[in-house]
This record gives sequence, structure tokens and C-alpha cells, in this order.
Amino acid sequence: MRVAALSLHGIRMDSSKHYRSDLTDLLQKSNAAAAVIPAFSSLALGLGTGRISAGASFAETVRAAADSGSDWQEEFLALHSELARDNGLFLTAGTVYERENDRIYHTLCCFDPAGNLCCRQRQTHLTRFEREQGLSRGEELILFDLHGLQAGLVVGIDARHPEVGRGFALLGADILLHSGALKGELNCWPQAAGMWAQVQQNQFWAVEALFCGRIGRTDFAADSAVIGPCEITPGQSGYLARGYPHTPFICANLEMEDLYRIRRDYPLLKMLNPQAYREDLFV
Repeated sequence: MRVAALSLHGIRMDSSKHYRSDLTDLLQKSNAAAAVIPAFSSLALGLGTGRISAGASFAETVRAAADSGSDWQEEFLALHSELARDNGLFLTAGTVYERENDRIYHTLCCFDPAGNLCCRQRQTHLTRFEREQGLSRGEELILFDLHGLQAGLVVGIDARHPEVGRGFALLGADILLHSGALKGELNCWPQAAGMWAQVQQNQFWAVEALFCGRIGRTDFAADSAVIGPCEITPGQSGYLARGYPHTPFICANLEMEDLYRIRRDYPLLKMLNPQAYREDLFV
């Protein structure tokens, strides 16, 4: 199965029409069955089109997005539903801020090739900054079918929490799709401590799309990547494909038999201490 990760670098954000046109061009060039768009995509497009008011800081901009109501979030998701349907692929649409019962969640949605919502995953861990903005934690990890694979979505900072990857692995995940962002200049080490480490610890594939650009006065830069267990990737690097912050998109073909073979040869999850993962320990 062919997968792609997009950085949104070079995508015009001044109108939904231009955004749709530029994204469609990249999706068609990728020829992917599943593609991932990075975190904060709804913020970037909302600011570019004037649907969200820019704050004096990134924190104020996040708060403005959360307080803007559901109209823009619904329009953003509807746009990506149409993009998934028109291009016939699974599309992980980047993140939105949604309200429910006076709570605000950082949420990632995926649409299937028919344009139907197939998964809505809320971020389960929060940074101090996110807690200060009044965000709430999601409370479950959800798997969905992606062309016969068990797939899960990883939202933002959840990539840095190993219990997220292990939880998905214990549920039976074959592939995780991560929409994220890293502040500041490119630094490979914080990124490797996220999804790359989780893949090596749990033996699944991961497609990681990280935002490249500026929101307000805050810059973001990181590589997009398609990640697999070291033993079945070129040079035992753990990467099937890797871009740079200004690379518009990257692609790779996933050979599932390779993944199944490494799981048979070295059944990592069967070597766990089951008592450490009893459900009652987490209640």
C-alpha cells in the first residue's frame, strides 16, 4: 500500500479554492492510498482565509480558534471529506479544535475514499501550554479499518508519550497516522523521540506529517517521514522515506509481509509482562 505525508509547504492558504487546488495536485502526484496532513492545518487555513482572527501570540490564536464556534471547523472538515472522496483515498485531515459540553479538544479526523468520517481521535495527553489554554484530554484510543489494516490516529504531542503507541499496539494496530508540529528550527532528536521510537518499541508502520510554516510569530519545522521497524527498512534506519521541512510531500510503499515477518521472527509484544498492562491499574 502506498502512503504519503504532506508538510503543507508551498500550499496557498489565501482561499479554500487555492488550498483545494494545490492539495489536489499533491495528492494526485503522490498516487497514495492514504495521506496525512499535519497538525494546525485548520489554524493555518483559517488565518489565511480570515475565518480565524490572529492573536498577539500563538496561544491567543489557539484560543481564538477554540472560541470561534463550530462553523469554521465543520467547513474545514467538509472540505477534506470532499478531497478524500474526489481523490479516492484515506485522508487524515490535520487537526481542529472542537467544543463539546463546554470542553475543548484537539482533534484529528480521517475520511475514507467515499468521503465518510472513519475516525475521530482526540489528543489524550496535554502540554502545560495546552492545559493553560483550557484544553481537555481525550479518553480513548480508536482503531479503524484502512484497506484491511488496523489503523489509529496520533494527535500532536501524543507522539511523545510511549503509552499511546503501546496502547495502540495492544489493541492490534498495524499502522499509525500522526499529525503533529514541532516549534522552532529543525532538530531531528526531539522528532526521533516521538513516532520513530514508538515504532521500534511496538512493531507497526507510522506515517508522520509535521507542520512546516509560521502561525502568528511562531515558526514550526520538522521532517515528514514514513517509519518502520529498523530491521525491515533500508540501512536499518527505521525510515522508508524522509523529507525535509520544505519538501511538499513524501511517499513510500508498505510491504505488509515484511511487517508480519518481523513480528513472527521477533514477537516483541509477546515478551511483555501482562501484569503491567492490567486494565484495573489504569482506573
